Amino acid sequence: MEIKEEKALGKKAILAFLLSSCLIAAFFAYLYIDLNQKLETLSATSGIFAPTPQSPSEIYNEVKDSIVLVEKRENTSEGVVTVGMCSGFIYDRKHILTVYNLIANASEVRVVFDNKTKVKVEIEGFDEYSNLAVLKIDENTSITQRPLNLGQSDWLHLEEKIHIVGKVWGTENLLLSGEVNGLGISLHFKDNFPLVDVIKFSAAALSLETLGAPLLNSRAEVVGMIIDLAGKNSSVTTMGYALSSKMMRKIASSIIENGEYKHLWLKGIWGTDMTQEIAKHMNTNFTRGFLVTYVNSSVSGKLKAGNKRVVIDGKNVTIGGDIIIKIDSAEVTGIYDIVAYLEEHNKKTVKLTVVRNGKVLEKPISWPVDAFSPID
Repeated sequence: MEIKEEKALGKKAILAFLLSSCLIAAFFAYLYIDLNQKLETLSATSGIFAPTPQSPSEIYNEVKDSIVLVEKRENTSEGVVTVGMCSGFIYDRKHILTVYNLIANASEVRVVFDNKTKVKVEIEGFDEYSNLAVLKIDENTSITQRPLNLGQSDWLHLEEKIHIVGKVWGTENLLLSGEVNGLGISLHFKDNFPLVDVIKFSAAALSLETLGAPLLNSRAEVVGMIIDLAGKNSSVTTMGYALSSKMMRKIASSIIENGEYKHLWLKGIWGTDMTQEIAKHMNTNFTRGFLVTYVNSSVSGKLKAGNKRVVIDGKNVTIGGDIIIKIDSAEVTGIYDIVAYLEEHNKKTVKLTVVRNGKVLEKPISWPVDAFSPID
């Protein structure tokens, strides 16, 4: 009996030792992963431990083969001719990203690679709210150029150096360098609905042909795509706007998988940002937030729209409605905050804190979220 008991105790000791060893190993593995994540974050924000930045010429040589010229072509009495050009880049082995507004309604879209190879492509899908188009390369067409690497636009900081490789003067490549001048910028392309997380940057000699070109960080990673220019009345400008790689990845992958990208919004309502002038007309101290001016009768809820029209700064504004000052726990200073929150948090319902008749309602209002559609 004593021998059996000793054997049983020995087995238990071995099992306990193995279990404790596994727990210790798991603990140190967790510490290792956590330390790596913290080092990556520290590297992104401070530059410590980051890979050695590449020179502009090194970046150019690394990405130039993956940049394409995108041609908008139309049928004429003389045949199919090119009527407009912009840049684009290889997103994956079967898709190219570019801007939509310069190829919209084209009879034919053609891309020209750096080796002068010309290939007809189809517009697989587009998003007018971000000006992004996804071009599909024919299955029978094999490309040897590699897709560009997408970087983390969240890691960008003001005055960070950026680089652009685009197509100009036909098939010639152009290298530009500049810097980030703004992050989290709002841009409007359609229906006065804001595109969020836009990067504002400056660089010399930006033109329409550079639209669709990638915005590159010092590691030759795509952190944005040029979608608009400042000073549109001029043929050349020095200020531009780029769709962040974070939004680009979401929109492009959704278009490829589902044929479209749905921008989220509070179902069935519309409104305007609060201002001091609007607050004066409403006799309220709340000068920030989103004023509800319209609520669709088909939406069951407790939000109240305005009922009095006034002219402010030459525009008709319907006042008297609820003012949204929070979405869930996030502060709302205007429409941008609502859209940015919905882009970040894919929710079907949110809680809205509102001001009514100058007072904050004690209980938040539950409201459905849906794909944005313009109010008629």
